[in-house]
Amino acid sequence: MSLKSKCDQYDVLVKELFELLDITEETDDGRVFRPNRISSCRALDAEKLQKVLVALKHTLEDFG
Repeated sequence: MSLKSKCDQYDVLVKELFELLDITEETDDGRVFRPNRISSCRALDAEKLQKVLVALKHTLEDFG
């Protein structure tokens, strides 16, 4: 597989990941929530994870 096709595949997979993470649903009482998430029970790791996901999403938006 060429480097270009690997990069293209990476972009598609990361976009699919964020599409899953951005799904919202509504409960019967009207509360909106996100059923899919990536989390950590460690507070510092959760903060780092959030920063990485935000930066990755911005990177995709800049080139998408």
